Amino acid sequence: MKNPYSETGFTEKLAIAFYLIGLLFLLGAFLKITSSFMVPLVIAALLYFLFAPMVDRMERKKIPRWVGMLLVAFIVVGLAMLLGLLTYSSLDILAKGIPKYQDKFNSAKDFFLNLGEKHQWLKLEEIAKNLDIGAISALALKTMGSFMKFFSSLTLMLLFFFFMLVGKGNLERKIDRIYSGERATRFKELYREIIEKIYKYLWTKTLISIITGFNVWLILSIFGIDFAFVWGFLTFIFNYIPTIGSIIITIPPLILAALKFGKLFPFLALLFMLMLNQTIMGNIVEPRWMGKTLNLSPLLILISLIFWGWLWGIVGMIISVPILSIIKIILESFPRTEPLAKLMES
Repeated sequence: MKNPYSETGFTEKLAIAFYLIGLLFLLGAFLKITSSFMVPLVIAALLYFLFAPMVDRMERKKIPRWVGMLLVAFIVVGLAMLLGLLTYSSLDILAKGIPKYQDKFNSAKDFFLNLGEKHQWLKLEEIAKNLDIGAISALALKTMGSFMKFFSSLTLMLLFFFFMLVGKGNLERKIDRIYSGERATRFKELYREIIEKIYKYLWTKTLISIITGFNVWLILSIFGIDFAFVWGFLTFIFNYIPTIGSIIITIPPLILAALKFGKLFPFLALLFMLMLNQTIMGNIVEPRWMGKTLNLSPLLILISLIFWGWLWGIVGMIISVPILSIIKIILESFPRTEPLAKLMES
């Protein structure tokens, strides 16, 4: 029996580790180079997990399969066009509307500079130097460019989705041809179970994001903050990025609120309401609705965010955790890979 602690055994394990690291780098390079092709494919797969079960449900209600696929196709095309229109118009409104706050930004800048001269130990001069309204407008335009680059490949994404939808029934027939009897039945049941779990997770996450975004729109409207609908819609989008997404998208409206109010109490009241919304939805509602589906390690989530953000930008960050959750769902569905799914948990 080979001693695993021998020099030979250690060398073999080290070689395997280097091969795996090299494979990961090659995979990352491949995904980076083929992003124009892979991003629409991955989004199409997510849409497939969201809408494919609807076709099965309609078929069980005696609706012909081709009619169900046609209805789902119309729904997906309509939603994709609506999402693209809302994203473009929201970021366009933001980029054009923010410059009107230039005078208030200049006043805030002067305030920090004067305060910094009196209390140099606070280092407020650095804050003043970084107060630039143009930077926020530029960020909005850059984000708009990132989303528009994604929506420019909308046709390719929809083609992928339609072919996946049409090929759904063929996959089960192929399982029947490859396996027979009880084994084929087991594989089909496992396939349906995986689809149902992913379907439940994606729809639950989408519903939570919609409610969170609606609450943000309502709170900002009550406080009279400009672009309330835009911030609510962007909260819905960024809510797919766990933890940091909701924080990032809360900062800009708070800055506008500080410039608008010029007083501490209404600003703190708004901050409290937005934090309360994020706390209730993120720490109470989401864990209860998700159950064990989203029990992922925070470190793994952070690594996933960095990796997919580096690969595919903001779109990659938004889909990073759904991809991670889908991988976990698939791993825990097989006895041999279930221990790997356990390692992914917090």
